[in-house]
Amino acid sequence: MLLENLDSVPEYVSGTKDVPFKVRLSSNENNYGPSPKVIRRIKEISKETHRYPNSSYYRLKEVLADFNSVSPSNIILGNGSDEIFLNLFLIFLNSQNSLVTIERTFTYYKIVATMVGAKVIEAKRGDNFAISCENILSSVDKTTRIIIFPSPDNPTGVITTRECIERILKNIPESTLFILDEAYFQFVPKDKYWDSISLVKKYPNFIVTRTFSKLYGLAGVRLGYGICDESITRLYEKVRMPFNISLVAMESGIVALSDVEYYSKVLSLILKDKERVMVEFEKIGMWVLKESYANFLFIRASKNLDRRLLEYGIMIRDLRSFGYDNEYYRVTIGKSKENEFLLEVLPRCVG
Repeated sequence: MLLENLDSVPEYVSGTKDVPFKVRLSSNENNYGPSPKVIRRIKEISKETHRYPNSSYYRLKEVLADFNSVSPSNIILGNGSDEIFLNLFLIFLNSQNSLVTIERTFTYYKIVATMVGAKVIEAKRGDNFAISCENILSSVDKTTRIIIFPSPDNPTGVITTRECIERILKNIPESTLFILDEAYFQFVPKDKYWDSISLVKKYPNFIVTRTFSKLYGLAGVRLGYGICDESITRLYEKVRMPFNISLVAMESGIVALSDVEYYSKVLSLILKDKERVMVEFEKIGMWVLKESYANFLFIRASKNLDRRLLEYGIMIRDLRSFGYDNEYYRVTIGKSKENEFLLEVLPRCVG
């Protein structure tokens, strides 16, 4: 075995299952799907899929740079955010290093860090599942080369503040990379949102990653990106696979960013339904984390709720693979009709 530590790598558990279903609310997908403009472009580009894309992806990088008010040289691309994490970990981690994240969060960080032989340190959460700046800093030691966690968090949806992020950046050496995973940033209300990109411009060891898998409805296409200092971009370009972004992904991303009207409408529908679903959950006695700002709800309910719902064809995510008790679940907000179906059958499954 080439990787001596491969036996200790945790298995990634997906929110998908090979079982029949009517409604999937387990993977935080946008069930409305991508913009019709994106679908048209995918059909058009299908005639050109015998061609390699331009290996620099300059058109996509230009559009992303304009969208985020940075330079194209500040953009890195991945086959989903997951590939970005993999490449960055390959660059910055080895068996002599450690990675600091938070407990019971997105499991892929731990999987990849273990794969490359690094020690994984999981900082304790604060009250009410909060991300604790103090606990993160106290977990950092001289071996720490990467700090990473999501905001909004997966699976709780809690967010962290600019003050917390900047406090961490001010108290770690420049040789330590800080990655903020913002897969769900577009679901954060305007009064809670702060501009993380401004800190990328201020701190060369800070990276923000984002994805087209959530709001943009392109989970199956696989496209993620990062915003970082040019010094990191140069290293990243040395390790990424040639043509790691498909022609379909590149064109889909460009068109998706242009259709502001469609995605604004979808976002409004998801957030409106989220509030209604939360109220209805509480009416039947379920606990819901209110300080949660993503396209899903973090709930506590009766054991085996996921199995009972699956009898009606509704798939939700149990969180045992994250390290939570089997009374905790993550429920994606789907289309309005799907949410109505969930609320209709839920009382039969609770208790």
